[in-house]
Amino acid sequence: MMKIYVAARKFDAFDRYFPRHVLDRLEKLGEVEYWPHTRTMTRDELAEALKDTDILVSHWGTPQVDAELLEKAPKLKLLAHAAGTVAHIASEAFYEKGIPVLSANPIMAKYVAEGALCYLLAGLRLLPQHDVLARENQWVRLAGEQKNLFGAKIGFVGCGAAAREFLDLLRPFGCDVAVYDPYLPENGLDRWDFAHTASLEEVMSRPIVSIHAAQTPETYHMINAERLAMMPDGAFLMNTARGSLIDTKALIPEVQSGRIFAILDVFEEEGPGHVPEELIACPANTILQPHLAAAVNWPMADAIVDDIERFLKGEELQLTVSLGQYRLMTQE
Repeated sequence: MMKIYVAARKFDAFDRYFPRHVLDRLEKLGEVEYWPHTRTMTRDELAEALKDTDILVSHWGTPQVDAELLEKAPKLKLLAHAAGTVAHIASEAFYEKGIPVLSANPIMAKYVAEGALCYLLAGLRLLPQHDVLARENQWVRLAGEQKNLFGAKIGFVGCGAAAREFLDLLRPFGCDVAVYDPYLPENGLDRWDFAHTASLEEVMSRPIVSIHAAQTPETYHMINAERLAMMPDGAFLMNTARGSLIDTKALIPEVQSGRIFAILDVFEEEGPGHVPEELIACPANTILQPHLAAAVNWPMADAIVDDIERFLKGEELQLTVSLGQYRLMTQE
């Protein structure tokens, strides 16, 4: 019987990400052992667990299984990551050994896209601002300042899984989307006749710019003062990718001046007390969210269990991460 190890800490939301009905399915597939603590595992503790593990189910906080650690896991046949990016969990050693790497990133992507559509419509329609006014008994309509998504010209920075799902959701709106992604294959936009490749300068000059690139050393602060200056007055900048892609110090004066509207689900530093006060003080032209665009929990683990079943049956896997994809994934 296969030995399956679930290396996810028992944090307060564990039961939402790994509910009993999903674990029941997993436990029918092999002998399942769980990391029992609320703290994350250490590297040495994971090495000990991997000595006789056939399938590793990883999650946020699981230590990276590099080449050295993989040598201590002689039976390991599959890495199944029940969350998004696996760049900080797997390593190129998996590909050298021919061990499949799975990620629930495609599952998360559609929920991120849904969140992006929600945020963008709320921003264009000034939903948070009207909500505040209504609660203050001010029947004020900021109709002259509202914008619409139908026929909008949008720029995408990056075109990964979430961006592609977002393109699907934008189809009914008749938008014109310019996409900057140097890693996009030649036919990468063939599914969307309303989208075309463009330079970063063209993308940044659009009235709506949506950030979807991965977090890598190459993309750190790629949206800097010079590129923010390319945005037209009244433009919307939305980031549902990673906070480090935007130079926050350069963004703050653009927002403080009221020149652009910022929709931010991610920040360079996250958690209570880390969102810059300068952004918090601009409610008229910002929407700030605590990294909630995905809004998904157990479907990721459920999809991973589906692929583990396929693996054990010798069927084609649906969530495999190729080496090329792995190298372009967000690095936490």
